[in-house]
Amino acid sequence: MKEVKVYQPKYYKKFSCTGSECKNNCCHHWRIAIDKVTYEKYINLGDEEKEEIINNLIITDEDKKNIFIKLDSNGNCSFLNERGLCSLQLKLGHKYLSNVCRSYPRIVNIIGGSMERFLELSCEAAAKLIISDKDYMNFEELIIDSDTIEADGALHNHEMKIEYYSKLSNASDIFWKMRVASVAVLQSRKYKIRLRMLILCLFIQEAADLFTAGRDFEVIVLADNYMSRLDKNYYDELSASIPNGTDREFNIVLDILKEMFTSKVLFKPTLEKVFNGFDINIENPALPDDFSEKFTKYYDMYFSDKEYIFENYLVHRVLSEGFPFNYNNSSDVMNNYVDLLNKFNIVEFLLTGICRSRMKFDIRAIIDCISLFTRGYEHANKKYLMS
Repeated sequence: MKEVKVYQPKYYKKFSCTGSECKNNCCHHWRIAIDKVTYEKYINLGDEEKEEIINNLIITDEDKKNIFIKLDSNGNCSFLNERGLCSLQLKLGHKYLSNVCRSYPRIVNIIGGSMERFLELSCEAAAKLIISDKDYMNFEELIIDSDTIEADGALHNHEMKIEYYSKLSNASDIFWKMRVASVAVLQSRKYKIRLRMLILCLFIQEAADLFTAGRDFEVIVLADNYMSRLDKNYYDELSASIPNGTDREFNIVLDILKEMFTSKVLFKPTLEKVFNGFDINIENPALPDDFSEKFTKYYDMYFSDKEYIFENYLVHRVLSEGFPFNYNNSSDVMNNYVDLLNKFNIVEFLLTGICRSRMKFDIRAIIDCISLFTRGYEHANKKYLMS
């Protein structure tokens, strides 16, 4: 048995799968992969059990590298029973689930040898824990048996390649300082969330310029300066002049959502409600002439005292995605900020529209909206993440 040090948000330990009560469960409308190790377990079962399982799999190559579970006519996993539970798990136990089924919605990341655990926003039970807490999101440190982590699926999903961003020996220190500063900015509740995003933009742009100039070592001092200014009313004069969004930003949002409307079956009913909330024509979506005025009015109506929703969303993104660096590519830190801003703009648009369509602040509808959006956009539409 090997013990490992793990950092995780305090919400993590509260997670429990809601099983058959889940409205948009993870067992339908997306490809469910079977890893080779799990496939070998199935092959070694008795003939009857083995045949039943293999008949419900799609094997796309002779090397068994791409194996997926067949979906029924309703898009459901073939092993999902009438009660909305996994027949494989009920019959054979947790160990016979594939890596993806055992691990979801858990995320395990490695940064500089440190292990961190998070949950996916595409899971509605996880989304509820992440976005609805009015307190600041914070971490705890645990010592855990590594076998426990492996039992939940793959040992880790991502490992940060810090050398993509800086060649200095203290590159890890630069990343951690930027990360701490980014979270401090986003959790500075004396400012509206839009102003916090602007402050973050200024910080990341200055850091990007230092990276480009080969002055990486100055980024740590820069981060300290930004954090100290938060307590000195440095940005107060900007506060009154920050709009809730621009037509350019929301036209980008609309272009992305129009694509999702035509290609994402699960998300269509939600998008219809959002468009209706803003009086946007579903057949030919375009922003009304008075959209900015309407958006500001509705946003203030439903979220002026509930910006912790967006704060939690953004802080979760920063922590789970390795911001301002990135687990998945070596793009510069400013591009990673633009990615975060795009996600924020979309979520701000969606949540304001969904509440307007229901004529009330509806946390249940907000959770559904965020989980379905994440599922349709961030899992299946990676091409949009850097738009």
